[in-house]
Amino acid sequence: MQADKQHYFVYIFGEQPGSDVQIGIADDLRAQIVQRNADHAQNATTHPSNKLVYYEHYDVESIAQNREHQIKSGGKDTTYSLIASMNPNWLDLSDTL
Repeated sequence: MQADKQHYFVYIFGEQPGSDVQIGIADDLRAQIVQRNADHAQNATTHPSNKLVYYEHYDVESIAQNREHQIKSGGKDTTYSLIASMNPNWLDLSDTL
């Protein structure tokens, strides 16, 4: 990715199919992962899902925000299907960035 361009990521943190997931948006996904792991290390009960199981990249913030909203409004089954389309084994994708 080019360093001089803005980058926005829609992400999903989760553990396994059927578990709760966290959907969000970040302009620095690596920093989000580091923060998420630090929060998880301090209090695993409030941050239980620390694997990055899905992400999409966008150059325009408003498009990323719209996509985040679309995913959040789709329901759990739709979210699980979306994850399965990219990451059927729910592996941690944080090292693929």
